[in-house]
Amino acid sequence: MMHSNPRCSMKPFDIAPFALPNCSAGEIYFEEPRDINKVVLSFKGDPPRDLSIFYLQRTWPGVRYEEFRDLENPCVFGWFPGDDSFNTTWKKAGTRIRKEGKRRVAISFAELVSEFHDMTNYNVQFRRTLGIKVATGSIDRLKRIETYTVSAARASKIMVRLDAGRTTRCRTIELEGYNASIKRLRPLKGVSVENGSVRKLGKRPLFEVDLAHMEPAHRHCHDDGLVSFLLDGRRFTLSLVSLDREGPVWFEDEGVFITGSNEPKDFETYRERIKGLRTISEMVKERPEQSYRSACFGQPRPHPVNFNLGCKHNRHGFFLEANGDIILHKNNVTRVPGKDTPRFKCKGNARFMFNLERWATVCRFNDPSPSLVYNIHCRKFELLLEQKSLSVPLLKSIMDLELEGDDTGVGLFRFRFHNAGGIPATAALPVAYSQDFWRTWNSMDPGPERRLDRLSLIENRIYSRFEGKKALRAVFETTMKATLEGGGVLMQQRLEPGETCELLLKIPFIAVDSPEEIRALDGLRFDRCLSEVTEFWRREAGRGAQVRSPEPHLDALYKAHVAHVQISDFKMPDGSGLVNTSVGTNTYGNFSNESCMIIQELDQRGLKEEAERRLNLWVKYQGTATQPGNFTDYNGMYFGAAGFEEGAYNQHHGWILWALCEHFLLTGDEEWFRSIAESVIAGADWIFRQRRNTMVSLPHSRGWEHGFLPAGSLEDVTDFHYWLSTNCLTWRGAESAAQALEALRHPEAKRVRKEADGYRRDLIRGFDTMRGHSPLVRLRNGRWVPQFPSRLYRRGRDKGWIRQTLEGSLYLLLSGLYDNHSREAQWILDDYQDNLYIKPPFGYLIPDLESNWFCRGGFSIQPNLLAGLMPYLHRDEPEIYIWMFLNAWCSCYREEINAMTEHPHPTLGYSNTAQFKTSDQANAVMWLRYMYVFTMGERLHFGRALPRQWFEDGNILEAKDVRTCFGDVSIQYHSSVERGSITAVVKLPKSKATPQVLVRFRHPQKAAIRSVKVNGQTHGEFDPESGDVDISGFRGRIKVEGRF
Repeated sequence: MMHSNPRCSMKPFDIAPFALPNCSAGEIYFEEPRDINKVVLSFKGDPPRDLSIFYLQRTWPGVRYEEFRDLENPCVFGWFPGDDSFNTTWKKAGTRIRKEGKRRVAISFAELVSEFHDMTNYNVQFRRTLGIKVATGSIDRLKRIETYTVSAARASKIMVRLDAGRTTRCRTIELEGYNASIKRLRPLKGVSVENGSVRKLGKRPLFEVDLAHMEPAHRHCHDDGLVSFLLDGRRFTLSLVSLDREGPVWFEDEGVFITGSNEPKDFETYRERIKGLRTISEMVKERPEQSYRSACFGQPRPHPVNFNLGCKHNRHGFFLEANGDIILHKNNVTRVPGKDTPRFKCKGNARFMFNLERWATVCRFNDPSPSLVYNIHCRKFELLLEQKSLSVPLLKSIMDLELEGDDTGVGLFRFRFHNAGGIPATAALPVAYSQDFWRTWNSMDPGPERRLDRLSLIENRIYSRFEGKKALRAVFETTMKATLEGGGVLMQQRLEPGETCELLLKIPFIAVDSPEEIRALDGLRFDRCLSEVTEFWRREAGRGAQVRSPEPHLDALYKAHVAHVQISDFKMPDGSGLVNTSVGTNTYGNFSNESCMIIQELDQRGLKEEAERRLNLWVKYQGTATQPGNFTDYNGMYFGAAGFEEGAYNQHHGWILWALCEHFLLTGDEEWFRSIAESVIAGADWIFRQRRNTMVSLPHSRGWEHGFLPAGSLEDVTDFHYWLSTNCLTWRGAESAAQALEALRHPEAKRVRKEADGYRRDLIRGFDTMRGHSPLVRLRNGRWVPQFPSRLYRRGRDKGWIRQTLEGSLYLLLSGLYDNHSREAQWILDDYQDNLYIKPPFGYLIPDLESNWFCRGGFSIQPNLLAGLMPYLHRDEPEIYIWMFLNAWCSCYREEINAMTEHPHPTLGYSNTAQFKTSDQANAVMWLRYMYVFTMGERLHFGRALPRQWFEDGNILEAKDVRTCFGDVSIQYHSSVERGSITAVVKLPKSKATPQVLVRFRHPQKAAIRSVKVNGQTHGEFDPESGDVDISGFRGRIKVEGRF
């Protein structure tokens, strides 16, 4: 603990000196909302009588962070909104004014109910705000504004030791306070104090600092005292709260050790105490490599989730709840109008209900991958029930030419009853219907208000009414007796022991009514459709790159992923042939950032046309949709998708620009890129034009945002700030545009390159500035390292996992702005592993963390969206890459549907209802493929991160026809480790020049390579320890044999 004086003797701490500069007269702005309870005004002469106080207000008091249980439910906490200085407005405060002498006025706030009459349970006497405005006709006589918060003042002493563990490289140390003031510097040993600075003189330098600051009233009040140390200008910052709770602080990189005055001052004792501590990354490397079965069984067993049925590029998707209910989402056909839109005759979502939740579920499973056929098996006493479901087109075979996006789809649902008992039993299935229902959000009870339609029967057709007219809902085939009961239809049949009966329910997505459609519906035969659906998806999965591993779950999802994408992404109904990308089947629209992940996976799979049909949609609708932010125009901005665009994410533009250029750099298709080059240049120019808006003097600004994009929204968080991830990803788009235009030898390439490089310099300057002003964070090994905050003007951690983890400093590495091998990269990666991934409020709550970290750590909330494992692949740390990959995969993979959920939510083992989450899934299957084939600059790696366990004797590992910037490549490993060898067969393009090519052999017992043969000839270019064999210069089919 730091030494502190009694608080009763302390004067209140004035935070006005830490306000932002460049404010208008009578106004004071702060970097973060403060709980202000008192304002003191000093005037030239007598205070005016027309005084009133305004404060910036938007979400508070409706949103109160301290009440949101962020340590118990971090998932939900991530979405809560916050205030910013651009969207708040001035609200007049209820106040009490009291004179303090002749020229001073003290203003306190009235109870909150004076302004918000419903706040009787939160009747505080402070205002949480980013700013205060004094309103008076005599503003020119205002000399000073003092501002006080609810946090009590405190005095402390800290001890600073230099040359701790390494030499502190400086001559002079200056100190600055934020929410803190430096009262005295006292030299103790090896230093002198001159003009408020510490000068380093001798050995083991030591000095003491007296401070005044505040004791924060709660974790979200932003009153933490910060002390910055400038070592010959190099800045780092200490949080007095963190020192108090987690100290001492050892910043090993600069050789600085800081303690509270009444803590042990002996650095050597502290270093000995932490000697056995390890970071998470160090602990991973010390253990055997993670395996699929360990990751799977080390996590909670997931609860049941939904499945999806549909046809390629067709938007008539059927959402099959875990209890067998069927939902038809109205949004599928209304967001982008087509010929089907007026024929969806429902007020809202349609839902068929069968009460299967009242049966005991035996199992849920899909047919062998990649077939989109689903099965639910149930039992009620001696009766067995099997529901088998699939989807087909109405007017053509699924095997025919590609469907239109708005062609009619039909869901086929077969219910088969079997009496497995020894006495007669009655098979009964109720069929209820609603045209205005909702998902049950993983709860089988839809609630008391079922909002059911009254059904009618005409022969084998089921109808209800819409706007006073009859609408066909389903057709059925069965030997069961159909009767109307309770507004629904009841199917019944008596079964003798061993007997079976069936009901086939045919559900068109729209209310078909033409004779041709009715005949086609009657003519659909389940067995034939089942055979065609199985064959169709098998054929689709056979296109492009293939992967083979020893893990059946990995292979099954890899095969099925394309099918999941194809039924999620619909062909535009305008006849253009373009395809709109959805990032979650029957759930989400075109969130551009995540859509780019899907397209990147298709590209690397070799499905070039599929990628281009999605990319060209953004080119067509460039500049047609806006984003929330302080932008001056949207000419050239990518986001619009014909109304299917979704997500107030300013990063969308940078993602799309990057994806367009990445497609060209991967495929080398100059003709295609020339056709969109002007669009790409317009996209780059939008960036360059917008960032000039921050290259001028701005109000209430320190100028740190110079050259950044204007403030705007993030991802699911619409607070306007200068976000790190937005700017990193936007720069990556500009950088890719420069690279692509240079490769094309375009005349604008030089200008775009100059602008992109200038953007990079401004970003690095801004991010490094914020790193210096943000407090060090403690790692699990007892060291402290700098952090990069998620936005400018945030000195430290932000609110919730979205702002801090999902959109945090990792993007400095993922964008390429900072090198993956830099010291900054090490700080970022260790901070994520030790502090963000594994505990609230920035990661999942993991019970008994010290026992469960290995199987539940290493990923963000929404585990397969953030590519946190990729820097480890670049850094050649395969043990960590494998650990993160398998843990993230198993956290989201749902075995019973062979697909991934978006969120384990609110904790691991549970799910939201976004299945199939095709963007997160696309990342996961790419990360799987990168184990086999990965390019890095002018280097092509094979097997860089394949698990050692996979090389057990007899295993075959393969990645075939993977698209890279060097052409399509393949690798197949055959393990014969019991005979001392592993063989790899590599296929490289003959027509393209390839760079350095490395083939890695990872022996299951870590044995080193003793010798290598390439195409039967002895080969000396290999590294025995890493297992890399250099086959640069070879072409075509190459056989590489490693002996151990």
